[in-house]
Amino acid sequence: MTEFRFEQPLLLLGLLLIPALIVWRRWRGRSPVWLVPYAASWAPAGKSGRREWPMALLYTAVALLAIAAARPQRTDSDEQVVSRGYDVMLAVDLSTSMLAEDYKGAKGSLNRLDAIRPVLKAFITGRPHDRIGMVLFAGHAFTLAPLTTDHRWLERQLADIKIGIIEDGTAIGDGLGVALTNLESSRGSQNSVGSFVVLLTDGANTSGSLTPPQATAIARHRGIPVYTIGAGRNGMVPFPIFDASGRRIATRERPSSIDVEALRTISAQTSGRYFDAGSQKTVAAAFAAIDRAQKTRFRVKTNVKTTELFAFAALPALALLFAAAWGFGMRTGSPVRRAAI
Repeated sequence: MTEFRFEQPLLLLGLLLIPALIVWRRWRGRSPVWLVPYAASWAPAGKSGRREWPMALLYTAVALLAIAAARPQRTDSDEQVVSRGYDVMLAVDLSTSMLAEDYKGAKGSLNRLDAIRPVLKAFITGRPHDRIGMVLFAGHAFTLAPLTTDHRWLERQLADIKIGIIEDGTAIGDGLGVALTNLESSRGSQNSVGSFVVLLTDGANTSGSLTPPQATAIARHRGIPVYTIGAGRNGMVPFPIFDASGRRIATRERPSSIDVEALRTISAQTSGRYFDAGSQKTVAAAFAAIDRAQKTRFRVKTNVKTTELFAFAALPALALLFAAAWGFGMRTGSPVRRAAI
């Protein structure tokens, strides 16, 4: 839907009164009021047959400037009043343990965050009709993006996330709790049909005010399935070492303990499923599991764009002012005359 409007409509009315008053005064007759340079050129043409076109250009320019000052705008909006889809909150672990490089990619070793990043992107790009939000957690949790259908914007946020932006720790319970709060807030009085949490972590809770069993109990009470995706492996894993400036200086082996059973328990108690981030079938299996559920209905308004149109009035107005000034200069040779307005 496209609509046109003025940001300052009252200003437009006020400024348009200026040329209207000048025309009204000229129509009533001459009345000497000012002594200004070249003012005689504003007077109506008499028997001399001088042309009125410079004055007409001036009036038109003033009117266009008034329109430009009122800031005309065009608003294009693509509004989808009601849609059917799923509400999916992604809870992503950004703890230091996610730096462990126990995955292999086309260009060499991958840390756990880079390994699950394609999984996150697949959820975002592969579900265009769903509302998707994202929660990040480490020592504590916060909402990066509430539920949205603007998936391009969400992809840009995903590209910018990195380990170290939150104080260290692994608060799985807090991450799950914040995700559940986002789903509850967006639903309002509706039921939990079509709402899910996808939890991506290395599975070892070490901090936070809410424990995983407590968060699991809340999800179960609200009827929200939690699909967990585990990243990493147990045992000794390569871990990068950085200096104080953040420059990588070495790689060392460190012990890793992934609490897969805790993730399986969270999924089992909330009617979700557990997946391994290293499996090529993870995304497809998660999609299939979610798609067996009933979709929810929600109101969506997207793609609202406002375009400023003042230049289309201001630029012609300036050209007309120059033309009018040139016309006045051609009509008079006297520097000072008494004006009649």
